[in-house]
Amino acid sequence: MNDDDNSDRPGRRPTMEMGSVSLKRTTQFVQVRGLAEPRAGLQRVLYVGESTREYALFVELLEQAADPPFQVDHAADEVLAIQALVTHEYDAALVEIAGDRRVWTRMVRDRRLPPVPLVALDTIGKPEQRTARRSILQHEGADAVVLRSEVSGALIEAAVHAAIERGRNRRALSEVQERFALAVRGSNDGVWEWLLDTGEMHFSRRWRDLLGYGIDDLSNVVDEWFGRVHPGDLASLRADIDAHLAGDKPFHENEHRLRASDGTYRWVISRGVVQRDQAGRPLRMAGSLTDTSDYRLREQQLVEENRHDSLTGLPRREPFMERLGRAIELRRQDLSYAFTVLMVDVDRFRWLADSIGHQAADGVLGILSQRLLGCVRPGDVVARFGGDKFAVLLENLDDVGAGTDIANRIRTAVHDPFEVDGQTVYVTVSIGLTTSSRNYEDPDEVISDVGAAASKAKERGQDRHEVFETKMRIDALTHLRLEVALRQAVEREEFELHYQPIVSLETGNLTGFEALTRWRHPRRGLVAPSEFIPVAEQTGLILPIGRWAIHEAVRQLHRWGEALPELPPLSMSVNLSGRQLADPRLLEELETALRVNEVSPTSLRLELTESVLMDNAEAVLRILEAMRELGVRIWVDDFGTGYSSLSYLHRFPVDGLKIDKAFVDVLDGSEQGAAMIRTIVGLAQALSVDVIAEGIETRTQADQLLRLGCMRGQGYLFGAPLRASRIPELFLPALASEA
Repeated sequence: MNDDDNSDRPGRRPTMEMGSVSLKRTTQFVQVRGLAEPRAGLQRVLYVGESTREYALFVELLEQAADPPFQVDHAADEVLAIQALVTHEYDAALVEIAGDRRVWTRMVRDRRLPPVPLVALDTIGKPEQRTARRSILQHEGADAVVLRSEVSGALIEAAVHAAIERGRNRRALSEVQERFALAVRGSNDGVWEWLLDTGEMHFSRRWRDLLGYGIDDLSNVVDEWFGRVHPGDLASLRADIDAHLAGDKPFHENEHRLRASDGTYRWVISRGVVQRDQAGRPLRMAGSLTDTSDYRLREQQLVEENRHDSLTGLPRREPFMERLGRAIELRRQDLSYAFTVLMVDVDRFRWLADSIGHQAADGVLGILSQRLLGCVRPGDVVARFGGDKFAVLLENLDDVGAGTDIANRIRTAVHDPFEVDGQTVYVTVSIGLTTSSRNYEDPDEVISDVGAAASKAKERGQDRHEVFETKMRIDALTHLRLEVALRQAVEREEFELHYQPIVSLETGNLTGFEALTRWRHPRRGLVAPSEFIPVAEQTGLILPIGRWAIHEAVRQLHRWGEALPELPPLSMSVNLSGRQLADPRLLEELETALRVNEVSPTSLRLELTESVLMDNAEAVLRILEAMRELGVRIWVDDFGTGYSSLSYLHRFPVDGLKIDKAFVDVLDGSEQGAAMIRTIVGLAQALSVDVIAEGIETRTQADQLLRLGCMRGQGYLFGAPLRASRIPELFLPALASEA
């Protein structure tokens, strides 16, 4: 379209103001002054046409009114349009189509030009010719068509956006096609081609080989493919291809089963892309066929392997629960059918693994699984339920007595020593038991009940079995709530230490304290240690609690020493559990606590029970020797109530024995009690270690202990465990004056 004014005749270079847009006319190329370089964040459009007024209009419509705005450049003829396309990157080109179609023809046909989405600005077509003109121009290569007579801001903006989007999709499809072609050339897949207008189908030799067909066995019709698809997969395949043909998916990919020449079905993945004409109509599809049968078989094998524990070879939880579910269903249909379920839980397994190493602990589990299989009948199911738990399903057995017999048989088999990695290890198990007489409806309910029974067996001393009772459900819920509260207590620092004095029975002088952990619940007040310590042990929370107790006890000993420097050296006793003893961080925590608080290692006494010492004597011996090198003192707590081996006790680097309160309680009028204490004192003297009596409540007990050779003791006779704030006013001033 030509301008009405003559201001752009050759030889003149006027400047034209239109609104806020300043235009400068060069010989044949119009630019927006000062915007030759692209502006960051704006999409760039090239207007190709002679008229500067038209250009100004599109600047107004696309740069000023559009949201977000475009940057619009101007090329007045074919040469400048090509120059602009070659030297700049454009998101779209708005091309005026007038009587001379050379520019348009060059832009849609010259493959050397960079591809750019084209918006045809038709100055010839009339509104009544809209549909026909759009069809013609789109067939020639237009991505969008706008009649000049209908131009508006919204219409031109929508057309440019549509062209850009179509160009983006075209580029994405081209990239997919290129990748696909490269993949096919480098693969061992079968190749196919489908002519959509005729329905003719071509299969490569490899495509036929994958299904076992010769070169002449298949005709060139699409039914040779679709007719061999498994009936369960055909609808999915057709839907996937239709979605790609409709433009809803950039490519076709579908996994399905194809019937081979031998009648079996093979798993394959079909991939392909469609080729379209310039109007976007599908012409043909081409793609590949990949045989995935071996992968599917291996996948199925892996699934089956995952259903069995690699360490023990036993079924895992899922297949056990399926079998238990079938047993429940059989029971529902026939009340004469019965079953019993056992849950076998290895006692102190985490401590064992930390002590002997996780590889050796795995060896223990492997041996244990074989012993379990040796205790049940053929047809019974033994499964590994996780770290240290095993489940046993005894079918056609609903008698508690018979189930108890098998539980005892398992416990007896487990008592035999385990030889792993050159170590001799002793293990016990706690067993829960329930039967189908409770008419269970759900496998999870069975496992919950039998797990509660196993937990009760642990609480009642371990190395035993318990038959499920309804009350255990309440106990299990209570246990769970206590565990949650205990975890919160660790986070909220609800623990405190109480200190019980240890005195000389001969002089009454204070010699040290035992630090006892107490939990002050915000609503319940002080929670009994007998209630929360077992839960802390089972859950591993004893580790953070124990670390805190060590640091706090040593810190408090330092505070008292600073407050009363004239005090003679005091000892501080701290209890250690089996879990703490196996904690890899224990030695580091001890060393840090002593160093930071400048406390002598000899002032710290770590108390361990006989059962902890003997659980894995060789491993414990190594840990105790490392602690002795650090300089701390080691005492055996509750001595006489466990099962110490004298040979091991002689080897342990022990500094003292604590006589359990149970022996002190029977001192009054009991020669047997006195004999026991005399024996323990004599053993301590033979081992050249100290001895302290616990639980002294009367002067008579204290006097008798002194006569029997016990020189120190603790108990309510001398003072109850108190918070640190109470200690100075009751004990330390008197002690300082004695010093």
